[in-house]
Amino acid sequence: MGLTRREFLKLSGVTALGTTLALSGLSLDELRAKAQDSDQPINIIWTGNGWCGGNTIAFIDAMNPSLENVFTGVYFDDKAITLRQPSISDLGNVNLVYHPILMPQDSMAYATMEMALNGELDPYVLVVEGTLFDEFALYPRDVYNGVPYTYKKNQFWCSAGRKPDGSVLLCEEFVFNLMKKAYAVAATGACATYGGIPATTNGLGKRSPTYAMGMLDDPYRGIYGFPYYAYQVYQKDLAPDIIDEDIFSVTNSTVNTSWPGPSYHWKSVGGLPIIAIAADPPAGDWIMKTLLSIVLYARGIGPNPADDLDVFNRPKFFYGNETHQNCPRAGFFSEGVFAYEFGDPQCTYSLGCKGTEANSPAPRLGWLGGVGGCTRGGACIACTAPGFPDLYEPFYAPPNAPTIPSTTLFAAAAAAGIIVGVGSYAFSRRRRTPPALKQTEKR
Repeated sequence: MGLTRREFLKLSGVTALGTTLALSGLSLDELRAKAQDSDQPINIIWTGNGWCGGNTIAFIDAMNPSLENVFTGVYFDDKAITLRQPSISDLGNVNLVYHPILMPQDSMAYATMEMALNGELDPYVLVVEGTLFDEFALYPRDVYNGVPYTYKKNQFWCSAGRKPDGSVLLCEEFVFNLMKKAYAVAATGACATYGGIPATTNGLGKRSPTYAMGMLDDPYRGIYGFPYYAYQVYQKDLAPDIIDEDIFSVTNSTVNTSWPGPSYHWKSVGGLPIIAIAADPPAGDWIMKTLLSIVLYARGIGPNPADDLDVFNRPKFFYGNETHQNCPRAGFFSEGVFAYEFGDPQCTYSLGCKGTEANSPAPRLGWLGGVGGCTRGGACIACTAPGFPDLYEPFYAPPNAPTIPSTTLFAAAAAAGIIVGVGSYAFSRRRRTPPALKQTEKR
């Protein structure tokens, strides 16, 4: 018939999609009405991929500001819940129109994706939680019974739901299509930002069986982020019915492989790079305030959040200082007084704290309402940084010697008796030298 994929999906949406949504108790028109019940609301679409749900729990627990202070409405089990009008001046209507836990019906992911592609949810902010996987065999797999692994329909690592014909809607397809028209994209959590634990390289030596990745490149582990992964899949024509466009050209972004990697140079239709809310997971307030900064910018009443990002696309208002610099134990560190065991009030650098190598506000802001947090008695494991966890293991062993000329840090380490020789020092510096991103796994 000469139909494009997009035209076919629109046509099929009139019949099969309508039937599927009707069976679930919600029509496409009802969903559309919910998303457009006010003057140009800013919509939030939250995706869950290879995730544990920890970011969602943190998000719901946010207190400053709380969910009720930012969102006008959310949808739970297909039912609208009207929250009190946000107390933040001029914020307007901000709606959470899709979340895989709050509205878990299989059909809703596809309906939301199609509405977004048709421009019916503009402007929207895409929040990505969890890792993505190499569904399309861009990277080599082990050979089983003499047959190399190739992408096969209905064999998948991660599903976002079902399509009208009953087939699987892959997480990759869901995120890929939502990225095309998103005003902004935020990745929340260690997994969604740089790959986290699912993307472990087993001591910087070997990729995980799923080739898990975050939205942004991890230059320390040599892992490309999802935008550049999708770009390569498109260039190699590995999934023409799913990754059907160049994700960079769709939003007029430049493919730039310079440090720290090409995915950092992808930009949304709002002209914003992917914003990383890093940690495993971040506190709810960090998520909420970052989303708030995006919404305020979209409304034209806040500064451009891209102007305040560090080299790894983290907001400087949270990640601008080392965890160590925010720590109330820093005085002990400068005096060279270190804890012997967990529970001691002194600096835990001697017990493996990586606060001098990571950036986080956790010691200063706490976790929930200013209370708790990983460094309030524990040790930082650098979950906010690229390279986590491989670069910072073992977690509870003294770090290798710090970098000269940080003389205070070096003296403190010496006082703690944890410098183990020139060889260890040289190795620690070599492993922390950012290698140029290169694709070590080629077909």
